[in-house]
Amino acid sequence: MEPVLFDESETYTVAAKPKKPFRRFLGALILLAILPLGFVLLALEATEPFGTPDGCTMCHEMKPVRERWEQSSHHANASGVSVTCIKCHLPDREDTFPHIYGKASKGASHGWTHFFGKFDETASRQLVLDTMKNDRCLHCHNNLLAKPSTPAVGSVHATAIERTETREYACVSCHDTMHSPRPPKPDPKYYDEADNSYCYVCHVNYKKEPLADKHRLANIGCYGCHGESLAHSKDEDNATAPDIMFLKPQINMTCGKSGCHSEPKMQKVKSHKAWYATPVSERKKITCTDCHGAHVMKTRQRKWDKKTKKLIWRDGHDVDPNAEPTTKPTDDDSMDMDGMGM
Repeated sequence: MEPVLFDESETYTVAAKPKKPFRRFLGALILLAILPLGFVLLALEATEPFGTPDGCTMCHEMKPVRERWEQSSHHANASGVSVTCIKCHLPDREDTFPHIYGKASKGASHGWTHFFGKFDETASRQLVLDTMKNDRCLHCHNNLLAKPSTPAVGSVHATAIERTETREYACVSCHDTMHSPRPPKPDPKYYDEADNSYCYVCHVNYKKEPLADKHRLANIGCYGCHGESLAHSKDEDNATAPDIMFLKPQINMTCGKSGCHSEPKMQKVKSHKAWYATPVSERKKITCTDCHGAHVMKTRQRKWDKKTKKLIWRDGHDVDPNAEPTTKPTDDDSMDMDGMGM
């Protein structure tokens, strides 16, 4: 059988097309994007064990801190939720790069101190208090105004949220005992309860009013602030003013009289820190009763001028058949009873 001969002119060769430069650039770009992302994910997973309380207490200096944390409300609480170290001391895990950087820098710093330096717990604690950002707290405590424990707490929280970047209103300026066991309840102080029954004959609404009731339990009755007011209580038409009435500027001064709520005592109350951080010009506009119970009568039948004690308005509900109703005046601080309301 004779071999088959091919005409060279009919022979075809398929040459490989050269890759375009753009494709090479795109491939390199994708590779460069994937590698760092993989490194970041690997770093997150690899360092995760070091973010647990067990990992943080590998250095013996942190063991006393952990012991106090285990007794604090961030670990021992009725809800069963345990807030671990990194939740407060590092940016959120969702903020990937700040989280990794913070973990690496703090780890390196603590490691250096452990092997080569000396750990100063007091200075370290103060550094945290000076730099802890509110967003670390607000990440969990994000509904502070929903149901404050007291009106005073609600007022302070509202101011703190508005001025969250100011260190005077930092959460830790008041809540600075997160790594401390809950203090024992103080021994109860036994006082004779004040007898307000004479006043409750007409002012029964104050029987359960918080500010009046707390003072009653401390043996400070209505007469402690407003005088005995015997003529006022005996006047069935209620045309006689109480012995003592207060203009708004007098309220704070009255609460601080005789050492009851003296300046040194008030400055030690943590919830007052925000108030003391307020400029003096603004501070004068805030009275004690703005936070600690309104203590004001919602419905009035009489009004007196607080300075002269002169009756300036009555609603006509009188025992005296000859009494005539008068026109209710426009509210004015010298006339109304806003603030201490009696």
